[in-house]
Amino acid sequence: MKKLILTLLSGMLPVIIFAQNPKGSFSLTPMAGINVTGLSDVTTDIYKYKVRMTAGVEAEYGVNDWLGLSLGAFYSQQGAKIDFSSFSVAPDENGIEYCYTKEKYGKLHCDYLNFPLLANIYFPKIRGLAFKIGMQMGVLVNDKLDVMTETDDYPKDPFKGMYEGNSAPFNRSLNHKERTDFCKSIDFGIPVGLSYEYRNITLNARYYFGLRKVDSTPDSDKAHNRYLSITLGYRFHL
Repeated sequence: MKKLILTLLSGMLPVIIFAQNPKGSFSLTPMAGINVTGLSDVTTDIYKYKVRMTAGVEAEYGVNDWLGLSLGAFYSQQGAKIDFSSFSVAPDENGIEYCYTKEKYGKLHCDYLNFPLLANIYFPKIRGLAFKIGMQMGVLVNDKLDVMTETDDYPKDPFKGMYEGNSAPFNRSLNHKERTDFCKSIDFGIPVGLSYEYRNITLNARYYFGLRKVDSTPDSDKAHNRYLSITLGYRFHL
């Protein structure tokens, strides 16, 4: 019985020790998961979150018992859904009031190679748990904007004092726009997150705050990348 217990403990020892990187050691963690991604936009709020994919690998060096430094490389699908509507009233050249409605909808895909440099701070009393913070550079590898703008004009009913929104519009215009040079080639920001490791299996959750305006158009809204990344990986100790 004693030999059996010693055998079990010796088998568990590497797992217990390697819940984080020992001082002076390296590890490699491939991981994959999802991005809940969108863009910040304080002026029009046209960008909505959507789910995309991410995958990559991180190498970590153990500085001491509670701190590790890691550098990663990830292919990250980002972007946002576009969904916006507005309502306004204005007279035409003859003084007749019209209701103008505008709807804009579509999608933006911005895919990056992201390189996060992180400080991994471990909690000795909660083995396997780590807080992560650092900086990240992203290199754009693919982007596509596909958006439709639909504008309807409804004349005001002079007798009812209402707009004929339930009838066919007096005038409708459609504008379909596609671009492949929407996003800037370099992105920069701050990732913050938590990870938990059990038997070398790691669960990571990070939120990314983009600091650089995404759109390459000078007079556009100042939208920045925002996404929550949830990944699952396996750590190999070297």
